[in-house]
Amino acid sequence: MSEESLEHILFMKLKEDASDADIKRLTDCIEELKQLPGVLNISFGKNFSDRSGGYNWGYRVLFEKKSDLDFYGPHPTHEKFKSILNEVRAGPPLVCDFLVPKFPFNKY
Repeated sequence: MSEESLEHILFMKLKEDASDADIKRLTDCIEELKQLPGVLNISFGKNFSDRSGGYNWGYRVLFEKKSDLDFYGPHPTHEKFKSILNEVRAGPPLVCDFLVPKFPFNKY
């Protein structure tokens, strides 16, 4: 049994003129991604701070274990998400993957 979970985080620059319909296509696909094995949670939201370095949206996936990313990456639903994202992004995302204590986290 794995002792660590995996955080998969993207910082994205979506086009300023991305429509509500474009964002809904992304969020609808995210709802599908939440059903994949090993996905514990997905968060997606628009940045509101001035500290983002130009990235205007964030995306976070918490996986039960590191190897779940290997299943998620090539999955057709993830490929669909990437295709939609490529239509509305203004530049490449910044991606960070790191291990965290096994979910559920102990409170500090």
